[in-house]
Amino acid sequence: MTSFNHYALGAVADFLHRTVAGLAPAAPGYRRLRVAPRPGGGLTHASAELDTPYGPASVAWTLAGGILTVTATVPPGAVAEVDLPCPDAIPAEVGAGTHTFTGSYAP
Repeated sequence: MTSFNHYALGAVADFLHRTVAGLAPAAPGYRRLRVAPRPGGGLTHASAELDTPYGPASVAWTLAGGILTVTATVPPGAVAEVDLPCPDAIPAEVGAGTHTFTGSYAP
């Protein structure tokens, strides 16, 4: 587990979880999650997982051939707001379970 309480380590880990992988709380207590990965810098994949009071939540994405594929796992009792950086993507809200989204992506 990474401590977000110490700035020297927490700021970097927080950036990687929230921005690069795209997994963040959207409400206190993780009842609502935000799934909003932001690929860049030549990265072709990233993933993050965390334990919430409702169970494990995770996001993993890959970028290949201009197609972004995002898989998000939402724990029971929680919902996720999904916002992909694809021009053809429409923000969505999903419930518990594992969900996969794809879209075209050009940096």
